[in-house]
This record gives sequence, C-alpha cells and structure tokens, in this order.
Amino acid sequence: MSTRSTRFRLFLALSFLVAANGLLPKAVRAETRTAAALTPEAVWDAINAAEDGDLVQLPAGTANWSKGWNTGRGAKMKAITIQGAGMDKTIICDHRGRRGASVPFELQGVEGKPFRITGITFDGTGWPAAGLWGGFISISGTCKDFRIDHCKFKNACVMMSINGSGSHDDTYGLIDHCAFDDKEFAGGLAQPIWYSGPGAPNYRKPLSLGTAAALYLEDNEVHLSPAAAKGGDCPWIAPNNGARVVIRHNQIVNSQIEIYGVGVRKGYYGCQQAEIYDNTFSAIGLKQGEPQGFIFINAGVGIVFNNTVTGTTYNCKVIQLTHERSFLDRGGFGVCDGTNPVDGNEIPAGQKGAGYPAMGQPGRGTDADGDGVFEPSPCYAWNNTLNGAKLNMALRRWGPKETELQAEHVKEGRDFFNEEPSAGYYKPYVYPHPLQGGRKAM
Repeated sequence: MSTRSTRFRLFLALSFLVAANGLLPKAVRAETRTAAALTPEAVWDAINAAEDGDLVQLPAGTANWSKGWNTGRGAKMKAITIQGAGMDKTIICDHRGRRGASVPFELQGVEGKPFRITGITFDGTGWPAAGLWGGFISISGTCKDFRIDHCKFKNACVMMSINGSGSHDDTYGLIDHCAFDDKEFAGGLAQPIWYSGPGAPNYRKPLSLGTAAALYLEDNEVHLSPAAAKGGDCPWIAPNNGARVVIRHNQIVNSQIEIYGVGVRKGYYGCQQAEIYDNTFSAIGLKQGEPQGFIFINAGVGIVFNNTVTGTTYNCKVIQLTHERSFLDRGGFGVCDGTNPVDGNEIPAGQKGAGYPAMGQPGRGTDADGDGVFEPSPCYAWNNTLNGAKLNMALRRWGPKETELQAEHVKEGRDFFNEEPSAGYYKPYVYPHPLQGGRKAM
C-alpha cells in the first residue's frame, strides 16, 4: 500500500472519530441528501440514503402529514442533521386522525450517534387531535447529545415527548432557540413537553448537577394565549420518572414548570433533579389562577435561582414544594408512614415524620448504595423575584392534617433552604451549552 493511500485512510478514519464540542462528526465524505418533496415518503428516502455525518435537507413549503416518516420501520437514528429551510418556511402540519398513527418525527436515538433537527415549523392549527399521541417529535433510545434547535411548535396539546423509560437508560441533549406557541388547546390540555427518565435505575447513580448529563432547555420562547392557559394547569415541561433536567435562559409567558412527583402514572417515580435558573416568567391577559403558579417541585433535588416573575394572576405565589405521599398513595407506591419498604423508615411508625426519609421526596434524590435510604440532597432557592419582591421556596398548604404530615417529611433548614448553597455543592454548567457550538441559526 502506498504512503499516500495509508495517510488518506488514516485521515478518513480520524475524521469520523473526532467531533468538536460534542457536535456531529466532521466526516470527509459528508454529503447533503435533499428530500425530493416535503412528504413522509420523500423524507424517509433521504434519511435512508444518508450516512453518519450527512445533512438531510428538507425543502420549503407546507405539507399535511397523517403519519410519520418512520412508520412501521423502527429505524434507529444516524448521526445526521435534518434541516428545514427555516422557521415558517418548512412547515409540517400534524393531521393524524387516530391513536397508533406514527409521530411525524419518531427519533430512536443511539448512544454515540448525535443527531440534530433544525429549521422546521411543526403546526397543529385547526386539527383537534394535533399532538395527542406523542407530539410532533418523539425521542426515545439512548442518545446523550441530540439537539433540537430553531424550530417552532404551534397549537398542539403535546408538542414533544422524550422517553428513556423503554431503554432503562437516560436520553438527553439540548433544546434551544425554539418557539412553543399555543392558542387553541385550553383547559389544561396545553402541556408542550413530556419528559420521562428511566425510572429507578437513575436512583443508583450519583447526581449530575452542573454537568452535561441532563436534558437542557435554554434560550427558548414559550407563549400560551389566554385561551390555552385557561384553567391554569398548563406546564411547559413536566419531567418525571427519574428525569434530570436543566431549564435556563428561557422566556415563559402564561405557562409554568412542574417538576413531577411520584405517581404521575402508575409505577412512575418522580423527577430526580431539576436546575431552574435565569428564566423570565410573565402572566399577561389572564384571569385569577391562570397559570396556577410558576415553579412547582414535587420530588428530588431542585436548584432554583435568578428567575424573574411578573404578573398578578398567579394563585401560588411561592416556589412550591409538595410531597403527597406524606398522606396518600401515589402511583401504587403507598403512603410514607413508617411501614412502607420503599422508604427509609429511619423514623418509625407512630412517631412524627414516620417513614422519613421518603423515597424520592423533595430534598432526597439518590439511593446510590441501594440500602433503601435516600441520601440527603437539599433543594435551594436564591435570588428569585416576583414583581420585584423576594421569592422563596415554601411547602404547599393542604388541609390541617395533610399539611402537618407533609411538614414533618419536608422541613426547611434540612430538606430545603432559601439561600445559596455552600461552595462545592453546586456550580452551573457552562453557558451556552457546548452543543450550540456556533452552528448557523436557521
């Protein structure tokens, strides 16, 4: 073999292995595959022809999709970019009419194969079933560095679903510079992002606060109309089942963030960790109780700082912590009463705080040694404001008995603090996220 041929083969191999800032590999042989039309079949043909490192280009135009490009194929994602002509230039309308119809973009990620979706508008305007079955984009599998950016999501009850439960492993990446705009789905139906982690397996891992090991949502704009926010139950994102999430530098209008607790579905655990900072929340043109509030933390570790809230219609005027298993069964896990084997039970039955520490409660996020006792990992809140006044964490108020039971499990000064944590407990991850990487905005 000639020296020139050997060098070329070595260069080609290295080009596939080296990626800058966690972005897609810069392959020598990377090609652009242009979809012949804006249809599921044409998009599939371009994706099917693509190889790792390629760009799949979608044309400008508007198309109604009654099914997804991955229908019946079960194809796993490659390390590719799927790029439209830009927001409001490439428009895919969700016109599915029945349960079981494939999500328009069904993305089964593979660890080590980062993918990117950019420059597309997904629209459900005027279609009653828009987003009902998984949203416009559904992400599953084990990819740890996907990116969804410069896309617009309009008028659907669910716009995106991300699920690590099926693989029993995390899937995460970055969602940035996207617009979430809902004017039609009212009365608690507008809940744009559903994010499930892998459940109990995450409890055996150390926390990953301040690292890349989480789903990041940054630099997005969220706007629900008064009609979409009607009733007040309108979270932009609802992470659950061992999810790890960072929500930062977003503008959130007429919506809220709900960090779900145990039992949002039967057998589902609560969110494990949430970092929420440098966001702006506002309530505009709404009635009292719309939205219900701005930040709700019902499980795990919450780190909340530098958020600015304006508006007068919020019923809940604190960063609210809740632990419902103090007094009722959630998701089939039972009550935390000192007799339940899922809890630490360091305080025995019959005493105040019986069962403490509870599985997955606020201020307890991991059971790394598997002994059934969740390790302390307090929640912290600092430098948050509501209409210019200091905004604190506080427990939800229930009836007298329920409020007392909850307060024995989740205590200020032990499980949560309204102050900045000591050095070494927490440091934010670099901003902007490296996956943004200077790529050209669509």
